[in-house]
Amino acid sequence: MGQAGTARCQACDHEFQLWRGGGFQSQIVFCEDCGKGESLPHFGKPLREDADESGGVGQCRRCSGRLNLNASARCPRCRSPRLEIGEMDLMWD
Repeated sequence: MGQAGTARCQACDHEFQLWRGGGFQSQIVFCEDCGKGESLPHFGKPLREDADESGGVGQCRRCSGRLNLNASARCPRCRSPRLEIGEMDLMWD
């Protein structure tokens, strides 16, 4: 199930909107370089089947980095992975 809510960076105290997870037709996958998430359609087929050996599933439209199933969200301001996840108040399937 996909979720959206707020996150706060523990390194720079920046608060931002965070989307994560996925639903029946798409999944949020994060970029290894910039840490931003991108929604990739999968239409019921697991993205793991299309991934390379390290989990790569495409190219980030924002920074041209690599989208990876194993990457996690990062702060958009300082790119730190140290996030405090707030309440997730929106969910979708």
